[in-house]
Amino acid sequence: MLAQGGGAPPASSALNPKIVQAVQLGNAETAAYAPSQIATGPDMMVSQAAGLVAQSAAAYFDGVSKLALASQGVLLKDMTESLVNQQIEKAAEDALGVLATDVMMGAAAAVAAAAGAMEAESASFAIDRIDQSIARYSDLLSRRSGKG
Repeated sequence: MLAQGGGAPPASSALNPKIVQAVQLGNAETAAYAPSQIATGPDMMVSQAAGLVAQSAAAYFDGVSKLALASQGVLLKDMTESLVNQQIEKAAEDALGVLATDVMMGAAAAVAAAAGAMEAESASFAIDRIDQSIARYSDLLSRRSGKG
């Protein structure tokens, strides 16, 4: 590590050579693992972001579908009562409401699926960028160690 910085290593003739060698080996191993240690934080953040978006999309779909099902239950009850009472126009309006809630559920499902797909794509892009950055950093480290 000192050789990479251009400085001369301190005098170690008074130290046990095996201890000096062990410390140098430990330092070399730490430097070799640096790229993977640096990548851990960003990789975790990207994978957590994807999970949070998927969870939000699922919660959105769950909420909208519950609302739509509750609305359909009320509309179907009203439509049935209107048919029994021979109120055909009111029954037709309720039937249109039931169809509208079906469209609302379909739209919610599309939004949830699109959010999941977009997040998967952006997570893939971010992971690719992190991998490129790690490769450049690793290349820089290997070039520096080759000069020292």
